Amino acid sequence: MTPSGQLSGRGWVLAGLVVANLLVLLAVGWVWRQDARTSSSGDQTQATAPEPVAVSSQRKRVDWSRRWAPDADSDPTCTDCNLLLIALDIFRPDRMPCFGHSVQTTPNICEMVEQGVVFDTFMAHAYQTPIAQMANFTGRYPSRSGFVSFASTLDPAIPTLPERLQAAGYNTMAMGTSFEVMTDMSAGDGERAPFMREGLNPSSSFGRGFDRFVYSGHRNLPSDAIPWLRSQAERPWFLWLVFGTLHWPYGVNVPPTEQTRFDPPSYSGMLRDRGPLNFRILSRLYQGQIYGEDGKVRVLPSDDHELIRARYDVGLWYVDRFIGELVDSLSEDQLQSTLIVLYGIHGEDLGEHGYYGHYDLFDVETRMAMVVLDPALRRAPARISEVVEGVDLAPTMLDLLGLPPLPQADGRSLAPAIAAGAADPDRAAIVERVPLWEDIFRHKSGMPEAFVHRVTQRLDEGTWRDRAIRSARYKLVHRTARAVEREVSWYGWLSDKRIQRPEWELYDLETDPTEQVNIYGQVWDTPEVLDLRARLQAFEASVD
Repeated sequence: MTPSGQLSGRGWVLAGLVVANLLVLLAVGWVWRQDARTSSSGDQTQATAPEPVAVSSQRKRVDWSRRWAPDADSDPTCTDCNLLLIALDIFRPDRMPCFGHSVQTTPNICEMVEQGVVFDTFMAHAYQTPIAQMANFTGRYPSRSGFVSFASTLDPAIPTLPERLQAAGYNTMAMGTSFEVMTDMSAGDGERAPFMREGLNPSSSFGRGFDRFVYSGHRNLPSDAIPWLRSQAERPWFLWLVFGTLHWPYGVNVPPTEQTRFDPPSYSGMLRDRGPLNFRILSRLYQGQIYGEDGKVRVLPSDDHELIRARYDVGLWYVDRFIGELVDSLSEDQLQSTLIVLYGIHGEDLGEHGYYGHYDLFDVETRMAMVVLDPALRRAPARISEVVEGVDLAPTMLDLLGLPPLPQADGRSLAPAIAAGAADPDRAAIVERVPLWEDIFRHKSGMPEAFVHRVTQRLDEGTWRDRAIRSARYKLVHRTARAVEREVSWYGWLSDKRIQRPEWELYDLETDPTEQVNIYGQVWDTPEVLDLRARLQAFEASVD
């Protein structure tokens, strides 16, 4: 008989089995947690994601005096530097005080603007996130790469910026809150991933070239980035941070105590007490009216237009506060060896054309800014107003890092412009409205079945698009999808009015920056407009 307090051999075996089972359960729980946090593509590693960091209520000021490398000179080449690429989805640069806005939304980004080289007219090539961002990564226009919808898969033969950096020995990490580029949308449940369609998996293309590809959650902040940066003892590394935080529902993840920061005083509208300003509300606002699900049409009070813009602004303020913390978290050695680039993927119409969202080719949806902070370049800050393009991003990053260019790129390196403080004044940008907005949103949960049934067959017949060319003064738009749009337009269905477009539109951006008046009929035969038309049609002929 075993003495009291001691285990027999069999007892030890049983105890060991219990402990072993507990360890297995713990291990399974750990792996499950990583899978829940990490959206992986290919053979990417699924290592532990750091714990999130809360955004401080107090603004931290970055000491920019320590940002230059000791050997910084007039050459912008930053060989073996790290790359911190900050991408803002639905970004409106003109909602920042350093771009003329009256509200103090972005003190940290504006400090970056004051310190770096800024491209004020960095044109996105599309108004939808995956299409615009893939042009940035490949250096090719959407129609040239073939990546023209949420359901596109990038041709394996077309290399990307992340793949080139990975091949050069970079530790590559993507982290973000934009499900449009970071998730498998074919596996959606209608709530956390609100689009559902077989084969709708943008992450399979955007994950290429990344050692880790982490979706940080819906529309929040990628706060895991700060501990990840602090843990990087070896270089070089590449971190692509994608912010979906600005997207509708505007300001929804801002702490409740701060959400009303910019709300209109003495508010007397109808929207503030109806919950988040989400797609269900915003998609039913058109030309100053709200088309209710009950069939009633009401005029939207002016206070509600101001409220919507204020909630966009507070989301921008929230993102800016985090970016300040992020940059401040860099050690002096990291700051002096890291190329920091902030840019917009595409923009957002905040009522300028009668709707809230991204639907068309107007500058509010496609004119972005790009800020470059190069530790190897010791020069005065510069604001470059000349037109540059999204396809320039990948060639520029590779050139600045001293790496070979991507083959067959439509874009060009902006390194000479960064060194000189000026770019090509004759440059014009290509913008593509592809696919039509309805092509993806017919797959969104909650869309009226009658509308989806009406448009699906027509949209399944092909990929429809409009195109534009944008110079320093003019934007010329060719509406080749106008007949299809008349049949499938969401706003036409909502208002029971057919959307009518002329084949050609022209806007003078010097006198009409929000593109309200089509002047094509008055000046179509002037030399500058004829030249733009010839260049746009030459591009169309080269890709169609």
